Amino acid sequence: MVMSHSSSSESPIFIVGMPRSGTTLLTSMLSTHPRIAIAPETHYLCYWMRQYKNLKLSSDQDFDIFWQTLSHSQRFSYFGIDANKTRERILAKGSPSHQHIFAGWLEEYANAINKPRWGEKTPLHYQHLHQLFTWFPNAQAIWMLRDPRAVAASLSKVPWASNYIHIHAEQWHESLRNFERNWQRDSRVMLLRYEKLIQQPEQSLTTLCQFLGETYALEMLTARSEVNHPLINRQGWAVQHLQSVLEPISTNAIHKWQRELANHQIEIIDVLTFPNAANYGYLASASTFEAYARFILTLEKLRVKLDRKLVYWRTKVAQQPIQTGKYIGAAPE
Repeated sequence: MVMSHSSSSESPIFIVGMPRSGTTLLTSMLSTHPRIAIAPETHYLCYWMRQYKNLKLSSDQDFDIFWQTLSHSQRFSYFGIDANKTRERILAKGSPSHQHIFAGWLEEYANAINKPRWGEKTPLHYQHLHQLFTWFPNAQAIWMLRDPRAVAASLSKVPWASNYIHIHAEQWHESLRNFERNWQRDSRVMLLRYEKLIQQPEQSLTTLCQFLGETYALEMLTARSEVNHPLINRQGWAVQHLQSVLEPISTNAIHKWQRELANHQIEIIDVLTFPNAANYGYLASASTFEAYARFILTLEKLRVKLDRKLVYWRTKVAQQPIQTGKYIGAAPE
């Protein structure tokens, strides 16, 4: 049975999960649905709210400071929407608040592309689902899940994430514990495995549309393009990533990690994610030797501590430029 959604704010859609779990692929599919607008990543709850937590948005002065910063940011430019219209939409909701800003921003994006239902994909918003459901009790969330070895291998190659495999494995494990502890029995949250999505895309999307109360639309598989998945003001890695997502769906990436990870890396991931991963069909390698893997893991964690002390010395003592998180073992943000 298909529900009727009378307004774009009645039941927003949030795509969350570990980064590199297929969230962008799913976004490209849902964005092609004639009723659904999945916006580019806002990082609103994990960056903007945290960075400006001391501002009192009900104050005209503080709201103006926040809005000027947000609306002139590169992040806002990705949306291709008018800042003044967005501001008017936010203020029409009443006294400015993070809820009103977030909703107004995304509603304006949906309105600009003539879609009645809005949504958003920031993977790490899985850490803030409690807040999102407090703001939008009728919202629905899709939690993407992917083989932890594939996630770690993929994250180790991007310019914005740690090059330490165990950090990604630990975060994968913690994210799954978060899902199982807080959301597994919540009817507003659906778990979708990346592997099933690309192996059985039509079946997966049909089930997903039933969950969302929307009619299945074939164009989600046949008409994915930059029209519904814009690349406005993107450059470098982001352009390559978004363009690759729009290529024909392929199962080649499922076992790609087997070629990209060294044996000891696979063993570390297996040790850190077992047995949870196995419960979802991600079986540990038959060659995994736990004692050896834990020894290597101890050495890796020691390397992280030494690297961070070295970065501290370089930046605080030697006054050298700060290095990016990629080289200090920082978890993806």
